[in-house]
Amino acid sequence: MALPYRQGLFLIRKGYFQLTLRSYAKKIGKVGGAGAQKARMEVETDAQKLLTHCCGANIFLEGSDPEIKPDQEYPEWLWSLRTERGGQDLAELDPNTSAYWKRLSNLTSQRNARVSKRLLKLNAIQHPEDALS
Repeated sequence: MALPYRQGLFLIRKGYFQLTLRSYAKKIGKVGGAGAQKARMEVETDAQKLLTHCCGANIFLEGSDPEIKPDQEYPEWLWSLRTERGGQDLAELDPNTSAYWKRLSNLTSQRNARVSKRLLKLNAIQHPEDALS
């Protein structure tokens, strides 16, 4: 039975014996090759068009960018979306929901990661001889 081991290597296990084989298959380059280049969009500099159109929103080759409508034509929930970074505070969530406990778990794991990173740095400062070996 052959199992993927590493890129280009295969590990074969049969009972107590194992054999590592190297694959010499031809490597395939990136799709599109070296000749493919990203299409660069032109930056709009017309101030009036920037105020009235959503520039860069047109994903088709033909057509133009959509016009920005008045605020009354958009749904009410659009204006209550959270735009700041980070998640909700725990004080805003109800403790009887799964969202509260998921957020609490996420915050706890982030705090534990920060503490363990600081402890590793502190240990390296206090015991520099251990870091060399």
